[in-house]
Amino acid sequence: MNIDNLLIHLHNNVDAFTLKPRHIDQIRESFPDLRITVAEGNRDFLEQLPEADCALVWVFKPEWYAGAPKLKALFTPAAGHDWVAADPAGRVKTFYGSFHGRIMRESLLAMMLYFNRKIGKTLADQHSRTWGRLGYNDCVALFNQSVLIIGLGALGRSVAEVLKTLGARVTAVRRSTAGFKNDHNVDRVITFDKLEEELPSADHLVFVLPGGVQTDNIFTQRHFNVIKPGAYLYNLGRGNCYREEDLLAALQDGTLAGAGLDVFAEEPLPAASPLWEQPNVLITPHSSAISREYIDLFIQEWAQKIRDPE
Repeated sequence: MNIDNLLIHLHNNVDAFTLKPRHIDQIRESFPDLRITVAEGNRDFLEQLPEADCALVWVFKPEWYAGAPKLKALFTPAAGHDWVAADPAGRVKTFYGSFHGRIMRESLLAMMLYFNRKIGKTLADQHSRTWGRLGYNDCVALFNQSVLIIGLGALGRSVAEVLKTLGARVTAVRRSTAGFKNDHNVDRVITFDKLEEELPSADHLVFVLPGGVQTDNIFTQRHFNVIKPGAYLYNLGRGNCYREEDLLAALQDGTLAGAGLDVFAEEPLPAASPLWEQPNVLITPHSSAISREYIDLFIQEWAQKIRDPE
């Protein structure tokens, strides 16, 4: 893709998601002849937009395309389509980030090991100066467990890679297997209608589904009812895929041994939510992708797509 004029508007209240001078240096190193403009804010961005043929943004509204006659491609770090709308006219190619898995799979692994290796007990024992060595006899290694990944997009595939490296048995769930290319990190791929048959044998359930009406409450009470007793659930996708009341019931009645939750139906998670009080829940504040390397990975992915947009 040939571009001459790059416009960047990557301000975010999360510092790790904000453009830094080193990122400009990375771009200049890859494309030394490229004109680069960094917008100071929305007004400056919209004033500069008519001359840009490529833009890197966190937010882009549908009506802004009309003021971007030279724009060829729009890139956002976000994986979801919540803040950047595709061009209604189809003229401008819109690219969403697919690099997040390299960061988020480490967050997931931290959650899984927290439960498998009883890190909560470790911290409690340390605080009370208790030498609780005999309390670890029922720890189980990931290489002897089965992991069910619900959602096999870029994030799901990245998660499968690290879990397979550790020796876990990996089954993944997709809406359809049509056109799916085999992934050597996944032992089995099933369609969502077969999920209930697989749940009784899964030690860990990993949700990495996108948001939207297609995934609203897609995992129902019926599914919770057939989960393997003592399994663990993790959600790093979106908080709309099940009812939190059903999740809470499964945690309280012992169906689930625990849950690692990064996303919720309402964010920030309200202080009144009973999830805060559950001793078998690990809560992170939609932070599984926050890392110093975030924008570095985005710039690398952007540069590769500019060189080879296909």
